[in-house]
Amino acid sequence: MIHIIFKSATEITQLIRDKKISCVEVVKQFLNHIERHNKTINAITDIRDYNDIIIEARFKDKLLNKGGVLGPLHGLPITVKDTYNVAGLITSNGNPKLKGNIVVNDAELVTRLKKAGAIIIGKTNLALYALDWQSTNPWFGQTNNPYNLNHVVGGSSGGSAAALASGFTALELGTDAGGSIRVPAHFCGVCGIRTTESALPNRGNMETPKMPRFGRYLTSNGPLARNVDDLMLAMEVLWNNKQQFSENPPVALKQSQYNGEELNIAYSLVLDGLFLDKEYNEVYLSFLDKVRQSKHKLVQSKPSYSPNALINLWGRIAGFDFGATMKQMPLKGLIAYLFIKFKYKDSQWARGMRQGAKSSSSGYVKALQLKDDVSDAFTDFFSRHDVWMTPVSMAPAFKHQKTGTPFEINKWKIPYTKAFVPYNFPSTIPGHPIVVIPIGITKKGLPVGIQIHGQKWHDYKLLQIAKELEQFTSGFIIPDMFEA
Repeated sequence: MIHIIFKSATEITQLIRDKKISCVEVVKQFLNHIERHNKTINAITDIRDYNDIIIEARFKDKLLNKGGVLGPLHGLPITVKDTYNVAGLITSNGNPKLKGNIVVNDAELVTRLKKAGAIIIGKTNLALYALDWQSTNPWFGQTNNPYNLNHVVGGSSGGSAAALASGFTALELGTDAGGSIRVPAHFCGVCGIRTTESALPNRGNMETPKMPRFGRYLTSNGPLARNVDDLMLAMEVLWNNKQQFSENPPVALKQSQYNGEELNIAYSLVLDGLFLDKEYNEVYLSFLDKVRQSKHKLVQSKPSYSPNALINLWGRIAGFDFGATMKQMPLKGLIAYLFIKFKYKDSQWARGMRQGAKSSSSGYVKALQLKDDVSDAFTDFFSRHDVWMTPVSMAPAFKHQKTGTPFEINKWKIPYTKAFVPYNFPSTIPGHPIVVIPIGITKKGLPVGIQIHGQKWHDYKLLQIAKELEQFTSGFIIPDMFEA
Protein backbone atom coordinates (compact mmCIF):
# COMPACT_ATOMS: atom_id res chain seq x y z
CA MET A 1 0.00 0.00 0.00
CA ILE A 2 1.22 3.50 -0.87
CA HIS A 3 1.35 5.77 2.18
CA ILE A 4 0.10 9.15 1.04
CA ILE A 5 -0.59 11.18 4.22
CA PHE A 6 2.31 13.58 3.74
CA LYS A 7 2.55 13.41 -0.04
CA SER A 8 1.73 16.60 -1.88
CA ALA A 9 -1.70 17.26 -3.35
CA THR A 10 -0.07 17.22 -6.80
CA GLU A 11 1.41 13.76 -6.16
CA ILE A 12 -1.80 12.33 -4.69
CA THR A 13 -4.00 13.47 -7.58
CA GLN A 14 -1.49 12.04 -10.08
CA LEU A 15 -1.42 8.69 -8.25
CA ILE A 16 -5.22 8.59 -8.40
CA ARG A 17 -5.31 9.41 -12.13
CA ASP A 18 -2.66 6.76 -12.79
CA LYS A 19 -4.81 4.26 -10.82
CA LYS A 20 -1.93 3.46 -8.49
CA ILE A 21 -4.21 4.15 -5.54
CA SER A 22 -7.98 4.45 -5.31
CA CYS A 23 -9.95 7.40 -3.97
CA VAL A 24 -11.36 5.10 -1.30
CA GLU A 25 -7.87 4.09 -0.16
CA VAL A 26 -6.82 7.74 -0.03
CA VAL A 27 -9.72 8.94 2.10
CA LYS A 28 -9.47 5.93 4.41
CA GLN A 29 -5.81 6.71 5.10
CA PHE A 30 -6.64 10.33 5.88
CA LEU A 31 -9.66 9.48 8.04
CA ASN A 32 -7.72 6.85 10.00
CA HIS A 33 -4.87 9.32 10.56
CA ILE A 34 -7.34 11.96 11.76
CA GLU A 35 -9.02 9.47 14.08
CA ARG A 36 -5.65 8.61 15.60
CA HIS A 37 -4.18 12.10 16.03
CA ASN A 38 -6.85 14.81 15.97
CA LYS A 39 -7.64 14.31 19.65
CA THR A 40 -4.09 15.55 20.34
CA ILE A 41 -3.93 18.39 17.79
CA ASN A 42 -7.63 19.38 17.78
CA ALA A 43 -7.44 20.98 14.33
CA ILE A 44 -10.65 19.50 12.88
CA THR A 45 -13.86 20.66 14.51
CA ASP A 46 -16.63 19.18 12.39
CA ILE A 47 -16.32 16.19 10.10
CA ARG A 48 -18.71 14.61 7.64
CA ASP A 49 -20.22 11.19 8.22
CA TYR A 50 -17.63 8.48 7.53
CA ASN A 51 -19.96 6.43 5.31
CA ASP A 52 -20.95 9.48 3.26
CA ILE A 53 -17.29 10.24 2.57
CA ILE A 54 -16.61 6.62 1.52
CA ILE A 55 -19.66 6.61 -0.78
CA GLU A 56 -18.44 9.79 -2.47
CA ALA A 57 -14.96 8.30 -2.90
CA ARG A 58 -16.41 5.12 -4.45
CA PHE A 59 -18.40 7.22 -6.91
CA LYS A 60 -15.21 9.03 -7.92
CA ASP A 61 -13.43 5.70 -8.42
CA LYS A 62 -16.25 4.53 -10.70
CA LEU A 63 -16.05 7.75 -12.69
CA LEU A 64 -12.30 7.26 -13.12
CA ASN A 65 -12.69 3.62 -14.20
CA LYS A 66 -15.35 4.58 -16.76
CA GLY A 67 -13.05 7.15 -18.32
CA GLY A 68 -15.15 10.09 -17.19
CA VAL A 69 -14.04 13.71 -17.23
CA LEU A 70 -11.94 14.36 -14.13
CA GLY A 71 -11.27 17.62 -12.37
CA PRO A 72 -7.72 18.56 -11.32
CA LEU A 73 -8.48 17.68 -7.67
CA HIS A 74 -10.28 14.41 -8.38
CA GLY A 75 -10.51 12.34 -5.19
CA LEU A 76 -8.38 14.69 -3.08
CA PRO A 77 -9.43 14.98 0.61
CA ILE A 78 -9.62 18.61 1.72
CA THR A 79 -10.66 20.51 4.84
CA VAL A 80 -11.65 24.18 4.98
CA LYS A 81 -11.63 26.86 7.66
CA ASP A 82 -14.74 27.17 9.81
CA THR A 83 -15.76 30.42 8.14
CA TYR A 84 -16.70 28.78 4.83
CA ASN A 85 -20.15 27.32 4.39
CA VAL A 86 -20.15 23.58 3.68
CA ALA A 87 -23.64 22.16 3.30
CA GLY A 88 -24.56 19.94 6.25
CA LEU A 89 -21.74 21.15 8.51
CA ILE A 90 -21.50 23.84 11.19
CA THR A 91 -20.24 27.30 10.23
CA SER A 92 -19.47 29.19 13.44
CA ASN A 93 -17.16 31.98 12.14
CA GLY A 94 -15.67 31.82 15.63
CA ASN A 95 -18.89 33.37 16.97
CA PRO A 96 -20.40 31.67 20.05
CA LYS A 97 -23.90 32.53 18.81
CA LEU A 98 -23.27 30.41 15.70
CA LYS A 99 -21.67 27.34 17.31
CA GLY A 100 -24.66 25.22 16.21
CA ASN A 101 -25.21 26.95 12.87
CA ILE A 102 -25.61 24.08 10.38
CA VAL A 103 -25.76 25.54 6.86
CA VAL A 104 -27.56 24.22 3.78
CA ASN A 105 -25.50 25.76 0.96
CA ASP A 106 -21.82 25.75 0.02
CA ALA A 107 -19.63 28.84 -0.18
CA GLU A 108 -18.68 29.71 -3.77
CA LEU A 109 -15.06 28.63 -3.29
CA VAL A 110 -16.18 25.35 -1.73
CA THR A 111 -18.36 24.79 -4.80
CA ARG A 112 -15.33 25.35 -7.03
CA LEU A 113 -13.28 22.85 -5.04
CA LYS A 114 -16.05 20.26 -5.29
CA LYS A 115 -16.48 20.82 -9.05
CA ALA A 116 -12.75 20.21 -9.40
CA GLY A 117 -13.24 16.79 -7.79
CA ALA A 118 -12.15 17.47 -4.22
CA ILE A 119 -13.77 15.58 -1.35
CA ILE A 120 -14.51 18.00 1.49
CA ILE A 121 -14.11 15.94 4.65
CA GLY A 122 -14.47 18.55 7.40
CA LYS A 123 -13.92 22.00 8.89
CA THR A 124 -10.98 23.36 10.87
CA ASN A 125 -10.70 25.39 14.05
CA LEU A 126 -10.19 29.14 14.33
CA ALA A 127 -9.87 31.95 16.83
CA LEU A 128 -12.76 33.45 18.79
CA TYR A 129 -14.54 35.81 16.38
CA ALA A 130 -11.81 34.88 13.87
CA LEU A 131 -9.71 37.62 15.47
CA ASP A 132 -6.51 36.42 17.14
CA TRP A 133 -3.11 34.91 16.43
CA GLN A 134 -3.91 31.70 18.27
CA SER A 135 -6.80 29.35 17.54
CA THR A 136 -8.92 28.61 20.55
CA ASN A 137 -12.54 29.16 21.47
CA PRO A 138 -14.86 27.98 24.26
CA TRP A 139 -16.80 25.37 22.26
CA PHE A 140 -14.18 23.70 20.02
CA GLY A 141 -11.25 24.24 22.37
CA GLN A 142 -7.56 24.83 21.77
CA THR A 143 -5.60 23.76 18.69
CA ASN A 144 -2.04 22.60 19.41
CA ASN A 145 1.08 22.96 17.29
CA PRO A 146 2.30 19.57 15.99
CA TYR A 147 5.94 20.70 16.32
CA ASN A 148 5.43 21.36 20.04
CA LEU A 149 2.04 20.77 21.63
CA ASN A 150 2.72 23.48 24.21
CA HIS A 151 2.78 26.11 21.46
CA VAL A 152 0.03 27.78 19.43
CA VAL A 153 -0.75 27.32 15.74
CA GLY A 154 -1.46 30.95 14.89
CA GLY A 155 -4.77 32.44 13.93
CA SER A 156 -7.26 32.87 12.86
CA SER A 157 -6.74 30.12 10.22
CA GLY A 158 -4.76 28.12 12.77
CA GLY A 159 -6.71 24.91 12.41
CA SER A 160 -6.10 25.09 8.67
CA ALA A 161 -2.31 25.26 9.01
CA ALA A 162 -2.21 22.68 11.81
CA ALA A 163 -4.31 20.24 9.78
CA LEU A 164 -1.85 20.50 6.88
CA ALA A 165 1.23 20.17 9.09
CA SER A 166 -0.36 17.15 10.81
CA GLY A 167 -1.26 15.33 7.59
CA PHE A 168 -5.03 15.62 8.13
CA THR A 169 -5.60 17.22 4.71
CA ALA A 170 -3.81 17.72 1.42
CA LEU A 171 -5.01 21.30 0.87
CA GLU A 172 -6.75 23.94 2.94
CA LEU A 173 -8.79 27.08 2.38
CA GLY A 174 -8.28 30.05 4.69
CA THR A 175 -9.02 33.75 5.01
CA ASP A 176 -6.77 36.67 5.90
CA ALA A 177 -7.59 40.20 7.06
CA GLY A 178 -4.67 40.81 9.41
CA GLY A 179 -2.34 37.83 9.07
CA SER A 180 -4.87 35.02 9.45
CA ILE A 181 -3.31 32.91 6.69
CA ARG A 182 0.21 34.27 7.01
CA VAL A 183 0.85 33.79 10.75
CA PRO A 184 -0.51 30.20 10.93
CA ALA A 185 1.54 29.22 7.86
CA HIS A 186 4.63 30.73 9.55
CA PHE A 187 3.94 29.00 12.88
CA CYS A 188 3.18 25.60 11.34
CA GLY A 189 5.81 25.44 8.60
CA VAL A 190 3.46 25.43 5.61
CA CYS A 191 2.73 27.69 2.64
CA GLY A 192 -0.18 30.05 2.13
CA ILE A 193 -1.28 32.87 -0.12
CA ARG A 194 -3.31 35.92 0.74
CA THR A 195 -4.61 36.69 -2.74
CA THR A 196 -5.10 40.11 -4.30
CA GLU A 197 -8.18 41.67 -2.71
CA SER A 198 -11.38 40.87 -4.64
CA ALA A 199 -9.57 38.25 -6.73
CA LEU A 200 -11.63 35.43 -5.23
CA PRO A 201 -15.33 35.59 -4.31
CA ASN A 202 -16.17 35.92 -0.64
CA ARG A 203 -19.73 34.64 -0.98
CA GLY A 204 -20.59 32.07 1.65
CA ASN A 205 -17.61 33.03 3.78
CA MET A 206 -17.83 34.84 7.14
CA GLU A 207 -21.57 35.26 6.69
CA THR A 208 -23.85 35.85 9.66
CA PRO A 209 -27.57 35.26 9.09
CA LYS A 210 -29.49 38.51 8.47
CA MET A 211 -26.31 40.59 8.71
CA PRO A 212 -24.29 42.37 5.99
CA ARG A 213 -21.22 40.56 4.68
CA PHE A 214 -18.20 41.49 6.80
CA GLY A 215 -14.72 42.55 5.71
CA ARG A 216 -15.04 43.12 1.96
CA TYR A 217 -12.19 45.65 1.89
CA LEU A 218 -9.82 43.84 4.22
CA THR A 219 -10.49 40.11 3.94
CA SER A 220 -8.84 38.08 1.19
CA ASN A 221 -9.27 34.37 0.66
CA GLY A 222 -6.60 31.89 -0.28
CA PRO A 223 -5.37 28.31 -0.11
CA LEU A 224 -2.76 26.82 2.22
CA ALA A 225 -0.58 23.87 1.24
CA ARG A 226 2.67 22.12 2.08
CA ASN A 227 4.50 23.45 -0.98
CA VAL A 228 4.16 26.15 -3.63
CA ASP A 229 3.28 23.70 -6.43
CA ASP A 230 0.17 22.76 -4.47
CA LEU A 231 -0.74 26.43 -3.97
CA MET A 232 -0.55 26.86 -7.74
CA LEU A 233 -2.74 23.80 -8.27
CA ALA A 234 -5.33 25.18 -5.86
CA MET A 235 -5.26 28.64 -7.44
CA GLU A 236 -5.95 27.16 -10.89
CA VAL A 237 -9.19 25.82 -9.44
CA LEU A 238 -10.20 28.74 -7.23
CA TRP A 239 -9.40 31.57 -9.67
CA ASN A 240 -10.56 30.27 -13.05
CA ASN A 241 -14.31 29.90 -13.13
CA LYS A 242 -17.04 30.65 -15.65
CA GLN A 243 -19.22 32.15 -12.93
CA GLN A 244 -18.37 35.85 -12.67
CA PHE A 245 -19.42 38.11 -9.82
CA SER A 246 -19.65 41.88 -9.87
CA GLU A 247 -17.16 42.27 -7.03
CA ASN A 248 -14.51 40.10 -8.73
CA PRO A 249 -12.89 41.70 -11.82
CA PRO A 250 -12.34 39.21 -14.70
CA VAL A 251 -8.54 39.35 -14.52
CA ALA A 252 -6.64 36.39 -16.00
CA LEU A 253 -4.70 34.38 -13.43
CA LYS A 254 -1.69 34.09 -15.73
CA GLN A 255 -1.67 37.62 -17.12
CA SER A 256 2.06 37.74 -16.34
CA GLN A 257 4.61 35.05 -15.59
CA TYR A 258 8.10 34.61 -14.21
CA ASN A 259 10.46 33.01 -16.74
CA GLY A 260 13.56 32.40 -14.66
CA GLU A 261 15.23 35.77 -15.10
CA GLU A 262 17.27 37.55 -12.43
CA LEU A 263 15.02 38.96 -9.73
CA ASN A 264 15.29 42.38 -8.14
CA ILE A 265 14.32 41.50 -4.56
CA ALA A 266 13.69 44.10 -1.88
CA TYR A 267 13.77 42.88 1.70
CA SER A 268 13.35 44.12 5.26
CA LEU A 269 15.03 42.67 8.34
CA VAL A 270 12.63 44.39 10.74
CA LEU A 271 9.40 46.35 10.51
CA ASP A 272 8.46 49.30 12.73
CA GLY A 273 11.80 48.95 14.54
CA LEU A 274 10.77 45.61 16.07
CA PHE A 275 13.72 43.21 16.02
CA LEU A 276 13.16 39.52 15.47
CA ASP A 277 13.57 36.75 18.00
CA LYS A 278 17.24 35.71 17.89
CA GLU A 279 16.64 32.19 16.57
CA TYR A 280 14.15 33.36 13.93
CA ASN A 281 16.61 36.04 12.82
CA GLU A 282 19.39 33.44 12.42
CA VAL A 283 17.24 31.33 10.11
CA TYR A 284 16.14 34.40 8.14
CA LEU A 285 19.71 35.66 7.67
CA SER A 286 20.84 32.20 6.56
CA PHE A 287 18.06 32.14 3.97
CA LEU A 288 19.01 35.62 2.71
CA ASP A 289 22.64 34.52 2.37
CA LYS A 290 21.59 31.59 0.16
CA VAL A 291 19.52 33.88 -2.06
CA ARG A 292 22.37 36.40 -2.20
CA GLN A 293 24.74 33.71 -3.50
CA SER A 294 22.40 33.02 -6.43
CA LYS A 295 21.86 35.11 -9.57
CA HIS A 296 19.25 37.28 -7.84
CA LYS A 297 19.82 40.84 -6.64
CA LEU A 298 18.97 41.70 -3.02
CA VAL A 299 18.46 45.26 -1.82
CA GLN A 300 17.32 46.37 1.62
CA SER A 301 14.31 48.55 0.83
CA LYS A 302 10.60 48.85 1.54
CA PRO A 303 7.56 50.85 0.42
CA SER A 304 7.20 54.27 2.02
CA TYR A 305 4.42 54.19 4.63
CA SER A 306 3.69 55.04 8.24
CA PRO A 307 2.99 51.83 10.20
CA ASN A 308 0.95 53.69 12.82
CA ALA A 309 -1.18 55.43 10.18
CA LEU A 310 -1.95 52.16 8.39
CA ILE A 311 -2.73 50.33 11.62
CA ASN A 312 -5.18 53.11 12.47
CA LEU A 313 -6.65 52.93 8.96
CA TRP A 314 -7.07 49.15 9.29
CA GLY A 315 -8.96 49.76 12.54
CA ARG A 316 -11.20 52.42 10.97
CA ILE A 317 -12.24 50.19 8.08
CA ALA A 318 -12.73 47.11 10.27
CA GLY A 319 -14.52 49.21 12.89
CA PHE A 320 -17.03 50.52 10.36
CA ASP A 321 -17.79 46.95 9.24
CA PHE A 322 -18.07 45.87 12.88
CA GLY A 323 -20.47 48.73 13.58
CA ALA A 324 -22.61 47.78 10.58
CA THR A 325 -23.16 44.32 12.05
CA MET A 326 -24.39 45.84 15.33
CA LYS A 327 -27.42 47.53 13.73
CA GLN A 328 -28.51 50.48 15.86
CA MET A 329 -26.88 49.35 19.09
CA PRO A 330 -26.01 52.42 21.17
CA LEU A 331 -22.40 53.13 22.10
CA LYS A 332 -21.12 50.71 19.47
CA GLY A 333 -17.95 52.81 19.08
CA LEU A 334 -17.25 52.46 22.78
CA ILE A 335 -18.00 48.73 22.67
CA ALA A 336 -15.52 48.25 19.81
CA TYR A 337 -12.88 50.25 21.68
CA LEU A 338 -13.33 48.38 24.96
CA PHE A 339 -13.30 44.95 23.29
CA ILE A 340 -9.94 45.56 21.58
CA LYS A 341 -8.46 47.56 24.46
CA PHE A 342 -9.15 44.98 27.17
CA LYS A 343 -8.83 41.74 25.19
CA TYR A 344 -5.73 42.62 23.18
CA LYS A 345 -4.33 45.46 25.35
CA ASP A 346 -3.83 47.66 22.26
CA SER A 347 -4.98 51.28 22.57
CA GLN A 348 -3.88 52.28 19.06
CA TRP A 349 -5.85 49.53 17.33
CA ALA A 350 -8.77 50.15 19.69
CA ARG A 351 -8.89 53.86 18.81
CA GLY A 352 -9.05 53.04 15.12
CA MET A 353 -11.89 50.57 15.72
CA ARG A 354 -13.80 53.16 17.74
CA GLN A 355 -13.37 55.77 15.01
CA GLY A 356 -14.64 53.35 12.40
CA ALA A 357 -17.54 51.97 14.43
CA LYS A 358 -19.04 55.40 14.98
CA SER A 359 -17.99 56.78 11.58
CA SER A 360 -20.42 58.26 9.06
CA SER A 361 -20.59 56.94 5.50
CA SER A 362 -18.54 60.00 4.49
CA GLY A 363 -15.82 59.02 6.97
CA TYR A 364 -15.83 55.49 5.60
CA VAL A 365 -15.43 56.74 2.03
CA LYS A 366 -12.49 58.91 3.12
CA ALA A 367 -10.87 55.88 4.73
CA LEU A 368 -11.26 53.90 1.51
CA GLN A 369 -9.76 56.79 -0.47
CA LEU A 370 -6.71 56.68 1.81
CA LYS A 371 -6.56 52.94 1.23
CA ASP A 372 -6.45 53.55 -2.53
CA ASP A 373 -3.62 56.05 -2.07
CA VAL A 374 -1.61 53.46 -0.15
CA SER A 375 -2.30 50.88 -2.85
CA ASP A 376 -0.97 53.29 -5.49
CA ALA A 377 2.24 53.78 -3.48
CA PHE A 378 2.79 50.02 -3.23
CA THR A 379 2.04 49.58 -6.94
CA ASP A 380 4.77 52.12 -7.69
CA PHE A 381 7.20 50.27 -5.40
CA PHE A 382 6.53 46.98 -7.19
CA SER A 383 7.18 48.64 -10.55
CA ARG A 384 10.81 48.92 -9.34
CA HIS A 385 11.13 45.65 -7.40
CA ASP A 386 9.87 42.20 -8.36
CA VAL A 387 9.01 41.29 -4.77
CA TRP A 388 9.46 42.49 -1.21
CA MET A 389 10.42 39.93 1.45
CA THR A 390 9.62 40.47 5.13
CA PRO A 391 9.31 38.47 8.35
CA VAL A 392 5.81 37.30 9.30
CA SER A 393 5.94 38.23 12.98
CA MET A 394 8.57 38.96 15.62
CA ALA A 395 9.00 35.34 16.66
CA PRO A 396 8.12 31.68 16.02
CA ALA A 397 5.02 30.13 17.57
CA PHE A 398 4.62 31.15 21.20
CA LYS A 399 3.42 29.03 24.12
CA HIS A 400 -0.29 28.83 24.87
CA GLN A 401 -1.28 31.86 26.90
CA LYS A 402 -4.14 34.24 27.52
CA THR A 403 -4.74 36.67 24.69
CA GLY A 404 -3.24 40.07 25.51
CA THR A 405 -0.45 38.76 27.72
CA PRO A 406 2.90 40.35 26.75
CA PHE A 407 5.76 38.28 25.35
CA GLU A 408 9.41 38.21 26.30
CA ILE A 409 11.46 38.41 23.10
CA ASN A 410 15.24 38.83 23.31
CA LYS A 411 14.74 39.64 27.03
CA TRP A 412 12.46 42.57 26.11
CA LYS A 413 8.83 42.76 27.20
CA ILE A 414 6.74 43.08 24.02
CA PRO A 415 3.01 43.92 24.05
CA TYR A 416 0.90 41.08 22.64
CA THR A 417 -0.23 42.73 19.41
CA LYS A 418 3.15 44.37 18.73
CA ALA A 419 4.52 40.96 17.80
CA PHE A 420 2.05 40.67 14.90
CA VAL A 421 0.19 43.85 13.97
CA PRO A 422 3.08 45.87 12.43
CA TYR A 423 4.04 42.84 10.32
CA ASN A 424 0.53 42.19 8.97
CA PHE A 425 -2.01 45.04 9.28
CA PRO A 426 -0.15 47.62 7.15
CA SER A 427 0.42 45.15 4.30
CA THR A 428 -3.28 44.25 4.31
CA ILE A 429 -4.24 47.81 3.34
CA PRO A 430 -2.76 47.93 -0.22
CA GLY A 431 -4.55 44.70 -1.21
CA HIS A 432 -1.58 43.11 -3.01
CA PRO A 433 -0.94 39.33 -2.95
CA ILE A 434 1.36 37.88 -0.29
CA VAL A 435 2.80 34.36 -0.19
CA VAL A 436 4.28 32.75 2.92
CA ILE A 437 6.79 29.92 2.59
CA PRO A 438 8.66 28.08 5.38
CA ILE A 439 12.39 28.80 5.41
CA GLY A 440 13.65 26.54 8.18
CA ILE A 441 13.48 25.35 11.77
CA THR A 442 14.83 27.12 14.85
CA LYS A 443 17.16 25.45 17.35
CA LYS A 444 14.11 24.90 19.56
CA GLY A 445 12.46 22.92 16.76
CA LEU A 446 9.87 25.48 15.66
CA PRO A 447 9.29 26.29 11.97
CA VAL A 448 9.54 29.85 10.66
CA GLY A 449 8.59 31.47 7.37
CA ILE A 450 8.77 34.66 5.36
CA GLN A 451 6.27 36.84 3.53
CA ILE A 452 6.85 37.43 -0.18
CA HIS A 453 4.85 40.45 -1.35
CA GLY A 454 4.10 41.09 -5.03
CA GLN A 455 2.36 43.36 -7.49
CA LYS A 456 -1.44 43.56 -7.33
CA TRP A 457 -3.22 41.12 -9.70
CA HIS A 458 0.00 39.25 -10.45
CA ASP A 459 -0.71 36.39 -8.05
CA TYR A 460 0.42 33.58 -10.34
CA LYS A 461 3.73 35.29 -11.14
CA LEU A 462 4.24 35.79 -7.40
CA LEU A 463 3.67 32.07 -6.84
CA GLN A 464 6.22 31.27 -9.55
CA ILE A 465 8.73 33.55 -7.82
CA ALA A 466 7.91 31.90 -4.48
CA LYS A 467 8.66 28.53 -6.08
CA GLU A 468 12.00 29.91 -7.29
CA LEU A 469 12.82 31.05 -3.74
CA GLU A 470 11.59 27.78 -2.23
CA GLN A 471 14.76 26.08 -3.51
CA PHE A 472 16.77 28.06 -0.92
CA THR A 473 14.77 26.54 1.94
CA SER A 474 14.35 23.11 3.51
CA GLY A 475 10.68 23.14 2.53
CA PHE A 476 8.00 21.48 4.64
CA ILE A 477 9.42 19.29 7.41
CA ILE A 478 7.20 16.57 8.87
CA PRO A 479 6.77 17.06 12.64
CA ASP A 480 8.67 14.50 14.73
CA MET A 481 5.48 13.20 16.33
CA PHE A 482 4.43 11.72 12.95
CA GLU A 483 7.83 10.30 11.99
CA ALA A 484 7.21 6.88 13.54
